[in-house]
Amino acid sequence: MGNQKPRRASEILSAKKKAVLRFLLLQVFLSIFTALGIFFIAGGLYGYSFILGALSSIIPSMFMAWRMFGKKGTQPAKEMVRTFYRGEASKLAMTVCLLSLVFLLIKPLSAGAFFAGFGIAILSHWLSPILLRNA
Repeated sequence: MGNQKPRRASEILSAKKKAVLRFLLLQVFLSIFTALGIFFIAGGLYGYSFILGALSSIIPSMFMAWRMFGKKGTQPAKEMVRTFYRGEASKLAMTVCLLSLVFLLIKPLSAGAFFAGFGIAILSHWLSPILLRNA
């Protein structure tokens, strides 16, 4: 504990923004490198199907982060909760739309690779406590 001064809300918010951005960038890079590996090992169909699945999860997550942290300064707690719920509902709707659009518009598509990319991107959220712990 020591004699550390409490951090201001703006400092905490800034640290959280950086941690979330770091996590999202890690998620994007891991997805791209995995898709490239799949592309070279299994072929282009599986590679682009995988990355489309991952992006169907990552893009809504980026939107949610923008909704939560896009405003300058701090917000009252009530407004922050309202923003969170609106962002989460929008994220869910965006995910459904992206999944639907990919299946409607992209032919041919490997459903297995697509859902593998989507699932791995979602499961990577389990890494977020490790990455956000020091923020």
